Amino acid sequence: MIKRLDSEVSSRIAAGEVIERPSSVAKELMENSIDASARNITLYMEQGGKSSFVIEDDGCGISFEELPLALERYATSKITTLDDLERISTLGYRGEALSSVAAVSRMEIRSREGTSETGGIIRCEGGTVTLHTESPSHLGTRIQVDDLFFNLPARRKFLKTASAELRRILQVVNDYALVNPELTFRVFSDGKRILELLPPGSVDKALERRWGDETPIYSSSTSLNSNSVKIWWNPIPDSRRTVITIFVNGRRIQDPTIRAAVCGGDAAAYGEWLVSLETPPEDIDVNIHPAKEEVRFKRSGDIYKLILNTTRKIFMSKYSFTSDGAVQTEEKSPLSLSDTRHTAWFDRTDPMFSQTPWKPVSENSQVPERVSSPEDITFIPAGRPDLITLDESKNYIGQTAKGFLIFDLPNGIAIVDPHAAHERILYEDIAESFKEGIATQNLTIPLEIPVSLLPEINIYSREMKDLAFVFEEDRLAGVPMLRGRSKLSPLDMLRSALRGIEVEKDPEKRDREVWWRMARLACRDAVKLGRRFEREESVALMRRLEACSDPFTCPHGRPTIFLIENKKLEDWFER
Repeated sequence: MIKRLDSEVSSRIAAGEVIERPSSVAKELMENSIDASARNITLYMEQGGKSSFVIEDDGCGISFEELPLALERYATSKITTLDDLERISTLGYRGEALSSVAAVSRMEIRSREGTSETGGIIRCEGGTVTLHTESPSHLGTRIQVDDLFFNLPARRKFLKTASAELRRILQVVNDYALVNPELTFRVFSDGKRILELLPPGSVDKALERRWGDETPIYSSSTSLNSNSVKIWWNPIPDSRRTVITIFVNGRRIQDPTIRAAVCGGDAAAYGEWLVSLETPPEDIDVNIHPAKEEVRFKRSGDIYKLILNTTRKIFMSKYSFTSDGAVQTEEKSPLSLSDTRHTAWFDRTDPMFSQTPWKPVSENSQVPERVSSPEDITFIPAGRPDLITLDESKNYIGQTAKGFLIFDLPNGIAIVDPHAAHERILYEDIAESFKEGIATQNLTIPLEIPVSLLPEINIYSREMKDLAFVFEEDRLAGVPMLRGRSKLSPLDMLRSALRGIEVEKDPEKRDREVWWRMARLACRDAVKLGRRFEREESVALMRRLEACSDPFTCPHGRPTIFLIENKKLEDWFER
């Protein structure tokens, strides 16, 4: 039998579609504050917003008489007619946010308009108003949400830990701070200020504050018909993830068309992206998702083309594409060697060139083949070549025009990729540092930490201390001491550690994940293919490679040595 649901049941169902977790509350109420022309937005939380969430702003406020109306579903000041629904220019418009939050929490609103001498207060529990009276209030609005989902225990038990919910809220705050560089955002958690984002003045400066200035940020803008877009890219060195933050007319969304266009460029899109698209309100439908996280474009083909072309322009600025789309390399003429003869990297006293005798790899060990994914460190075993023995005075032949090293061995000719070999050496140096125990290397001058990293550092303070990082207020004062000659940026080490901790929650596996990421970073310091080597440099590199536990592949799975056996040579020459 079909029957009409009770209003209390239907309101909770509707609220559950709009409000999924504390970060949903943060998003909806922050959007209201931005629509209200607030210049300062402050959030206070306890237990990641699960037990208490407060937002304060200095926007236009709500009049005392309209406070009860603000809690009613589909009551809004944003639109009035059906035509308004076709050209929405505000972040909120349906009048569902406050009513949805009120239906699943104990909520209090204090607000005062600029033209009023006194403000008002309204309290409700589970959607039922329990108090409405005049009260002295600051200009703007203060909303307090306690005991979220107290009347929906099934939803409440699916919430994550307090730290996990806090990270989601911080993500929302950081994202909206990017496209609202004229606003101030502050976040307090359990009585401590963990984030303060003062107005940087521009999106570019906001991104530099969030992403840091250790790596270059690439950007480009394009217009097509009445649409315009600006895209920023931060190609994180050791990342194999593509994180795309999308804003359309100031609204944060997820869109497969835009993501496909960014990832469909002419190069790997690994790293962090910000896409800010401006399009006429009448050309998009924002009323297709309960939480307003999706939109539908009237001309999605134009949007795809616009994003794709802009992404290609960014790749061109980074990789210097030629007119036919091919990537330009920095190859020199094979007969012009003077420009590439650099030996400054070679230092006989460097531990990389230790004269410690080579200890052969155990006969039982297995040699990995190249693997397709650099993230996978489990290799398929292959047949093991004969042991390589090196005679410094006889075996080194020379270097090819391309830069590969050639050695004459008793069992054949070995061709070595010096870049891949050096990557393996640096990788194992850092890995060995972690195996021997982690010590702290104090920085001569503490470094200012990007504001966006401070909340994560506070959340993972114990793990960071275990990894030998040292902090002085908002500055990085010490990092793990690593073996080898790699010149890792302290902030790159910090970012790699935070990403490793976030990816691997198991304490027993976490440290391995962190050092593996740092070791991968060290590969950037490896000598480049094409650099000219002296004989002693080549021999020293080969000896150090022989001492590695896995000398036959680089950390990414590429081979370091190619051996042409004497028997194969004899067969080729019909000997």
